[in-house]
Amino acid sequence: MKIAIVGPSPVPYVYGGVEGLLWKLTESINNYTVHQAELIKLPTKELSFWDLIDSYHKFYTLDLSHFDLVISTKYPAWMVKHKNHIVYLQHHLRGLFDTYHFCNEPLTIPPNLRVGLVKNIFDIIKNYKTSEKNIDEIFEKLKELKNEEDNYDTKTFTFPGPFIREIIHFFDNYALSKELIKRYFAISNNVKNRKDYFPRNANVEVVYHPSKIDSFQCNSYDYLFTVSRLDAPKRIDILIKSMKYVPHKIKFKIAGIGPDEKKLKELARKDDRIEFIGYVNEEKLVNIYSNALATLFIPFDEDYGLITIESMMSAKPVITTNDSGGSLEFVNNSETGFVTEPNPQSIAEKINYLIENKDAARQMGERAYEIVKDITWRNTVNNLLGDSLKEKKNLVCIPEKKKILVLSTYSIFPPRGGGQHRLYNLYKNLSKKFDVTVLSLIEFGKTSSAKVLDNDLKTVCIPQSEKHARLQWDVEQKLGLGLFDVLCIENVVHSIEYVEKMKELAKKSDIIICSHPYLFNLIKKENTRQIIVYDAIDIEFVQKESYLKKSKNYNLIDQIWEIEKRACSESDIIFATSAEERNTLSELYKVPVEKIFIVPNGVDIKNVPFFTIEEKRKQKELLGLSDYTTVLFVGSWHPPNLEAMKFIVDILAKKRKDFLFFIVGSINDYYKNQSHLLKRYPKNVMGFGVVDELEKIEIYKASDIAINPMMSGSGTNLKMLDYMASGIPIISTPIGARGLEIEDNVIISDPENFNEAFDKIIAGELDTVLMSENARCTTQRLYDWDKISQYVTDIFNKLLFCN
Repeated sequence: MKIAIVGPSPVPYVYGGVEGLLWKLTESINNYTVHQAELIKLPTKELSFWDLIDSYHKFYTLDLSHFDLVISTKYPAWMVKHKNHIVYLQHHLRGLFDTYHFCNEPLTIPPNLRVGLVKNIFDIIKNYKTSEKNIDEIFEKLKELKNEEDNYDTKTFTFPGPFIREIIHFFDNYALSKELIKRYFAISNNVKNRKDYFPRNANVEVVYHPSKIDSFQCNSYDYLFTVSRLDAPKRIDILIKSMKYVPHKIKFKIAGIGPDEKKLKELARKDDRIEFIGYVNEEKLVNIYSNALATLFIPFDEDYGLITIESMMSAKPVITTNDSGGSLEFVNNSETGFVTEPNPQSIAEKINYLIENKDAARQMGERAYEIVKDITWRNTVNNLLGDSLKEKKNLVCIPEKKKILVLSTYSIFPPRGGGQHRLYNLYKNLSKKFDVTVLSLIEFGKTSSAKVLDNDLKTVCIPQSEKHARLQWDVEQKLGLGLFDVLCIENVVHSIEYVEKMKELAKKSDIIICSHPYLFNLIKKENTRQIIVYDAIDIEFVQKESYLKKSKNYNLIDQIWEIEKRACSESDIIFATSAEERNTLSELYKVPVEKIFIVPNGVDIKNVPFFTIEEKRKQKELLGLSDYTTVLFVGSWHPPNLEAMKFIVDILAKKRKDFLFFIVGSINDYYKNQSHLLKRYPKNVMGFGVVDELEKIEIYKASDIAINPMMSGSGTNLKMLDYMASGIPIISTPIGARGLEIEDNVIISDPENFNEAFDKIIAGELDTVLMSENARCTTQRLYDWDKISQYVTDIFNKLLFCN
């Protein structure tokens, strides 16, 4: 790839953390990868209102379409428009964001200044969404305003002030919108968590980058040291004052230059232990760090703080304060340094301790080094570029991720049904730490595909062979049942392309996961260190037994029992979706309960909005549904869902003609196409079929009640977690809520009492608002895919280490 690293070149020019990052990032991509990176910088002024507007416009009109990828780190560079844009965010213009309150200016433009073109611009900002059209219009009006500046109150152009603040927030919201940015990174959690820095619910990954200095040393422990720009936010004055409370004869070396240098030297004039050494080059800086007892670093709310990293790379402890921001992500109090109050006496107390306990200082420094030693430019580039990075020859390789192979009898993307959602979300998250490939066997006639999804999750879909398909069709025709997965037990061996691909990937894999048991006959352990996992999404024997008994095909029932028993017995570990499922598996197949880990179904909580009653009311009004009580059911083409569907259509919908029932999912197609079932829904039933995530959210937003009248099945229902996360009041049968910790957040009812439950909700006898809020909290606490995936990551890391 041809990669553009884009950034501002400050006017007047100063060399700081941003400049070091941009140069080193460009150099590292060129040194460690086969990609070609170029650093593109535009002269950028930000000393006045019009300077800043002009700088934003320069990047907005910059054409970089001849590059394959753009990486920006800072305003206003992220205004550049590109189809493949990554942001590695250092900070916004802090004086207009998180430190604006220090200016003592109003947050928004005073009414007396909202006149003429100022009012026009303000109206666009407040009343319209960020879009290229609106950005263009604001720039045009700003151009007119500059020409007519003398006709407006000078307070309009206060810098920093409310008008420029409104404009820059609007510009940054546009530039960093999810529609324009492919991936979001931050240099620290401190930056990631700042208000208004990223779009709401954006998936932001923290990637720590190292200093531009390549190597550090640790020699003696002779003096105290700090290095930074000498200005107020770095709070060097507090460090100088703290020396009054240090009785020991020890030097305090201060490196750096800046606007407060004269004032600070005057403050330190009477203490000959304090030495200002000015600007130091990299070689000298490494030597100074190497002989320091400790580094003192107490800026206010620092974005990241490379001084912390450099000091710890030199195996030196750091003294910082509890409001210093980024340094707090590395300095563990009393372990790698000290975190104290930002006052001279508290800092002096910790300085004195290190002076008097040099062995403790040395041990802290050694622990500090262990924390930061893996923060390297190789790893930074690897994390930013992911699988697109290919190491050049003759270089030390970045350690490869452990490989996971997942076998599935269906494609996982796009996720529609419950099983697809589980596999997609679980393995998408695991791909942050592992190299994961999902190998899916799909129906004959479909197209082979290989895709790389979020977090570099790889999926390979291979259709079954014609022979395999014909053997399946013969049995299905006789029984009148869909049995694609079950009939793979014996027939998958005829799908040669799939089997060969599985063998190829399995040899390279550290972990093989069988999702459902039906492909377990293909699994053969390649070596003693390889880990085999059975992911029991359901207990398939329980799930299919009643379904197949109706056809009197006991041979298939026996096959399911045998393959699931083998999956449980021969795997190294088993995943079950709940405690109940774990106990059932243990009893049914006589496997130790300690072998079974509870990995529940989950929900991608950050992508499921919670809807208030007012939002639902407006949505229904917009759709012309205000006169109806709307009831939601989601179901895939699956026997227990079909049973629930018949109950809804044949009984509930007929009893409650005052309700409108929404049926979402592939169950619609199955139901309407079966001759022995109703071919048309009653007038108060709306079948939506399979919908994408955005459509599903719109339907959820218009739903007053969600139901889950399941009467059979095993495993946990993912639809319940979606309902809970969305804030829809829920009525479920006990079977529908099985395996979930629902507390009092769901109305549990037998099917024959659903009507009574409806009446209680409509009459306001139940606090459904509180129930919905509690249900959302439960999903966040117990069923967030991020947390579930981290739990699985920990299991795998422990097994791989122990193996």
